[in-house]
Amino acid sequence: MTPDSPERPPLRPPHPLALALIEDTRCAAGGRVLEIGRGSGRNTRALVRADFEVTSTEGYGDLPQTGRFAAALSTHALLHGRPAEISDALVRIAALLEPGAPLFATFGSVRDARFGTGEQIAPGTFAPAEGDERGVPHAYFDAADLRRMLERAFFVERLEERCVDAIAGTWAHPNAALAGAFHWFTVARPRESPAR
Repeated sequence: MTPDSPERPPLRPPHPLALALIEDTRCAAGGRVLEIGRGSGRNTRALVRADFEVTSTEGYGDLPQTGRFAAALSTHALLHGRPAEISDALVRIAALLEPGAPLFATFGSVRDARFGTGEQIAPGTFAPAEGDERGVPHAYFDAADLRRMLERAFFVERLEERCVDAIAGTWAHPNAALAGAFHWFTVARPRESPAR
């Protein structure tokens, strides 16, 4: 089924970080972009239309083993899991990027209304007890902890906290709209030799 098929509603506009990636790497159009967590396909479509070659994964658990990418994008995959898993994934992502290539990614914020609700499964990590994402671990960070985790493999270029109630993909939340959801919008570039 294609994203614009009659069985599926039209895709929403791409995530703002997908648009920022397209603008930032315009000179690399035709380059390879690693999309971590394809979701509904709204970002994939925008990247393809901007003439990027896109390699999409379901999440960070199925990253390619090899390859060099001009940029990477994750607008929801890195919100999920335990911090140690996310940290290890960031090291693997950095190793897949060309020198200086940007990572555009979102991470959960401790200001999010869902922080502290559901079952705590790790420090700063909670799995909702009900709703669309019942049982799915969500990791939440303050600015210092997120920066520390990113700096294991990346230089942080931008870290901005934003309310995403109107931005987050409705495919992940079909039964209940988000209210009070906050994510970190991050742009980072790999260190020359990521810490292993």
